[in-house]
Amino acid sequence: MAFTADEFEFLKEKTLLFLIVLDDKGNICRINKRCEILFSLPKDKIIEESIYTFLLDEDESEFKETVSQLSKNNKQLSKTFGFATLISDAILYVKFDLVYHNNKIYASGIDVTQENEEHNFLKTLSKLTKTGTWHYEPTHDRVYFSDECYHLHDLEPGTSLSMTEALFYYPEASRARIKDYWDNLLNHGVAYDYIDQIITKKGVRKWIHVIGEAIKHNNKVIFVNGSFSDITDQQNYIEQLQYNEETKKLALKGIRSGLFDHLIETNMVFYSLDFRKMLGLPLKEDFVPEKIFRKMIHPDDLDKAIERHHQNLKKVGYHYFNYYRLKHLDGGYRHYEVYGYRKKNEKGETIRMIGNLIDIHQKKLNERTIAENQSRLLAMVNNGFAYTVLLNTSGEILMADEDSLKIIKRDFNVDPTIEPTLFIEVMPLNFKTTFFHEFNEALKGQTVTKEIERITHKGSIQWLESKYTPIKGQENNINSVLVSFHDITEQKLAELAIKQAHLKEQELSSLKSNILSNFSHEIRTPLNGIITISNLLLLEEENPRDRKKLAAYLNESKERLLATINNLSHYSEIETIQKNLTYVETDINYTVETSFREYRHFANSKNLEYILELDESCPSAIIDVDIFHTAINNIIHNAIKYTTKGKVAVNVKAKKRSIRISIKDSGIGIGKDNLKKIFDPFIQESIGLSRKYEGTGIGLSLSKRYIEILGGKIKVISKLERGTKFIITIPKKI
Repeated sequence: MAFTADEFEFLKEKTLLFLIVLDDKGNICRINKRCEILFSLPKDKIIEESIYTFLLDEDESEFKETVSQLSKNNKQLSKTFGFATLISDAILYVKFDLVYHNNKIYASGIDVTQENEEHNFLKTLSKLTKTGTWHYEPTHDRVYFSDECYHLHDLEPGTSLSMTEALFYYPEASRARIKDYWDNLLNHGVAYDYIDQIITKKGVRKWIHVIGEAIKHNNKVIFVNGSFSDITDQQNYIEQLQYNEETKKLALKGIRSGLFDHLIETNMVFYSLDFRKMLGLPLKEDFVPEKIFRKMIHPDDLDKAIERHHQNLKKVGYHYFNYYRLKHLDGGYRHYEVYGYRKKNEKGETIRMIGNLIDIHQKKLNERTIAENQSRLLAMVNNGFAYTVLLNTSGEILMADEDSLKIIKRDFNVDPTIEPTLFIEVMPLNFKTTFFHEFNEALKGQTVTKEIERITHKGSIQWLESKYTPIKGQENNINSVLVSFHDITEQKLAELAIKQAHLKEQELSSLKSNILSNFSHEIRTPLNGIITISNLLLLEEENPRDRKKLAAYLNESKERLLATINNLSHYSEIETIQKNLTYVETDINYTVETSFREYRHFANSKNLEYILELDESCPSAIIDVDIFHTAINNIIHNAIKYTTKGKVAVNVKAKKRSIRISIKDSGIGIGKDNLKKIFDPFIQESIGLSRKYEGTGIGLSLSKRYIEILGGKIKVISKLERGTKFIITIPKKI
């Protein structure tokens, strides 16, 4: 049954397809509402425009060729074309089915942007990994290569090949074996996976890794899929290793001092000459029974050493490690460590071990001295400052007082006395912003003092005076930094009480101070981070993992500084912006969804439930897209920023003459006193010395001004610790 006129009219306006009617010159005659997203213009601005106005330059000639083909044979063609969208400043790829009828072209298309991006990604990945795909049709004896396969064989893309022709790219000595693989695949469906050489069209020898797999129907191979990978570099590297194996063996013969070779089955051990001299073993005997060596081990160490020995022989892998005290020529005992490599038989049993014995006696004495000194130092530390932490030059914790260790274990589930721990990873958030600066100054030899405010795990405020003191070694070089924190909460509370007495009479001055302090903090803090981290990356930091972390911190500081400057710029230019607005009829679902997608990663990084609910009627309004986009972005960003767990939900609902957008979170909420002034510029829920979250306080003020410029209203509903809901209402027409 055919569609009625009403049914068809309803369907074409509600479908997600792009429906376009063109004349034979490419001028647009009719479109459905969905196309307004594609062309970023209202319908009346699109009709009679040429399709070539919106197509990407690289697609214009292909579109003209398609129109020419349609007009000649009246067939249906499927093609994908790219369009530049003004709203999101991005490229939208649409796959069209095109039909020619009565001198007009009828096109219906679907958004394939994501699929196109994935296709390009696979092509790029294929080039990077030097891997191409191929398939074979037995019926026509034709091999079809991907572009990378042609490139691997130095052939022009599209070159026609039979399997016999493809076989001649292999060296003559390999062809019979390759043909056996091929016959087994076609006749019995046996997949193959081999490595061999080919000689390309240009005469270049390459190593390739080939995979082939059959597809059957009624137990008959009807199709073969496979891949080629260029592994020339890897194979050359393996051959070089094999070439150097003899050199390595000769080099091992030169390692004489401390070298041993233990034959497990006979329990005979070969010791190098220097080894025997060192331990007083018979010089005329290269091989010594293991039981003689065991008699030299300290009686207190013998049982544990034998137990570790047997565990080493049974464990997975090939390496061996042991330690014990051995009797020396002077009659005393010295500490040694044993490092070895085990050879195994087919059953996985260790049959031979080659290794080295290392004298670590002085190291043990030094460790004992250090342990005694640490014990004395900890006794002093635990009875001194409130918190004390000793760091090495990389910022790792060497030791800390008992109270600091308790806090770190409780809040971060890490024990710095057991595993290496960077101090910056276990310090309170508000310590981190200036840590690198103070720590870097201490490494330069400067003693730095700073006051810091923190929130304790009980929720109370604590003020600390931090002191970074450089510690110098025997060669007068700085080998560590002592970071101490002294509790000055009572002193600070007294100072704050005095300041609060003058708050009312200095309200105007305080507001000015807050503005300057806020922007000083938001500009200086990331700038300090950028300078300090850059210095560490350029001059000092060599550990790849730490460099990666520093690079991430550097990017974070950059983005924060840029956001601050952008917000300040927008706020100062509101009057100019208002005079230069561009109003267009816009799909509100699409615009809100664009903002929602921009912050998906931010929400996911905090493990939040992130929800978007759009209106099924696809409401539109006449707005300036840029300032509307900025207003929505600020509110969504704030919702995620102030929510540590739970969810953030964005909802679009159309009314008769207006559209309602709500952003609801389960975050920290806003206090009753601050709720009245939340849209005032340079104001946050937490500000000044007690601020918990970074930011300029401009975002919400900007959003309110922008929504009002568009003729809308913004309302906020919130309770402390119960979340916040912003409700934006904009008219469909101004």
